[in-house]
Amino acid sequence: MVILADAPYALQELCGISLLERLLRTLQRAGVRAAVVLSRTLEPIDVELRKKSSPRSELEVTLKPASEPISGDELRLTLPADVVWDSRLLSLLLAQEKPCVLLDSGQPTGAMISRGPAATTETRILEVAEQPTYSREMRRDLPLLRIPAPGDDDERKAAERRILAAAQKGALDLPALVHGPVETFFVARLCKTSITPNQLTALCNVVAWATAVFFATGYLVTGTCCALAVGVLDGLDGKQARVKVETSAAGKLEHWLDAFYELAWALALAFYLHASGALPSAWWYLLLLLVAEGVGGLAKLSVIRHYGCLIDELTPLDRKIRLFSGRRNIYIWILAFGLLLGAPASAFVLIAAWQAVSAFVHVLRAAWVTKIRPLDLTAGR
Repeated sequence: MVILADAPYALQELCGISLLERLLRTLQRAGVRAAVVLSRTLEPIDVELRKKSSPRSELEVTLKPASEPISGDELRLTLPADVVWDSRLLSLLLAQEKPCVLLDSGQPTGAMISRGPAATTETRILEVAEQPTYSREMRRDLPLLRIPAPGDDDERKAAERRILAAAQKGALDLPALVHGPVETFFVARLCKTSITPNQLTALCNVVAWATAVFFATGYLVTGTCCALAVGVLDGLDGKQARVKVETSAAGKLEHWLDAFYELAWALALAFYLHASGALPSAWWYLLLLLVAEGVGGLAKLSVIRHYGCLIDELTPLDRKIRLFSGRRNIYIWILAFGLLLGAPASAFVLIAAWQAVSAFVHVLRAAWVTKIRPLDLTAGR
C-alpha cells in the first residue's frame, strides 16, 4: 500500500480530521495493516502521522521521501491522500488481483493497482460510474464518494455537507425522518470536537435509563421528554462514527443496549399504570406487546436469512410500511400525544395494539416474499 501525501492538500481538514487521517482510518477498516506514505513535504506530514489516533492504531505507517523508490514486485495499491475516498471504492481496489486504474468520469483518479514499477498491457480500467451504488450498510442507494481536496471555503463546506449526508441511513420510520436533520445539525459541530462516539453512546444510555426511572415513578411527562431526546441522541453516536471514520466493534453493542432500555421503558410504564390504577390490565397489554414484538422479530429474521437484508429495505412498499410500523420512536410519539390528551393509559393500550398489527403485517410480508413470491434483489442494484 502506497500513499502519496503532500502538505498542505493532504492535511486539509474536513469534519474534524485531515484527508490523510481519514484515508488511513478508512484503510484500516478495509483490512489494510501496513502502508508507506511518500511525501515531498516530510516535516508537516510526519507531524500529522505522529499524532495519537486510536482509530488507526492497528495500521503500521512508514513515511519516506517521494524520491525514494519502493522495492518489491508484489501487487500494490497507490493512492493520493488529498481525496476523500469512499470505503466501497477502496474495497473494490483492494480486491483486484491484476493491475488496474480507477477512472471517474473518464478522468484518472490517481488510484492505481500496479505490479512492479509500472502497469502493463494487462491493466484493467475500473469506471467509478459503473460500480453499484446501493449500500447494504446504509440501507439505501448512496453515490460513491470521491471528493478532491477543496480549493476554497465554499468547496470545503460543500464537501462537508456531502460527508454528513452520506452518514444518514435509509429505510427510516416517520419520527426518524424528523430526527435526521436535527442529528446532522449536531454532528456537524460535534465532529470538530474531541467527543467520541462511545461518549455519545454513554450519554444516550444515561438519559435512557433515567427515562425508565421517570416512567416507573409516575413522572410521565419528564420521562417522555427524555425519551424524545433519546430519539435524537441515539442517532448521534453512529453518525459521529461514520463521519469521523471511528466505527468499532464496541459500537455494535449499542443495539443490544437499545433493546435493554426499550424493554425497561415498557416494564416501567406497565408497572406505574398498574400500580396507580390507571390501567389495571397493564401487565396483559405488556404481554401482548412483547409477544407481538417477538413474533414480528421472527418474521424479520426469516427475511434476513433468506435475503441477507432487513425486510424494511426489500421493496418501496416495505419502506413505506417501515414509516409507520411499531418501534420505539413511534411508541414515544403515541405516548406524547396520549399525555397531551390526558390519556396515558389509552396510549399504552394503543402501543400494544400497534405492535400487534405491525407484527401481523410483517408476518404476511415475510411469508409473501420468502414463500409465495420471492424477489430478485439483483435487479436495479
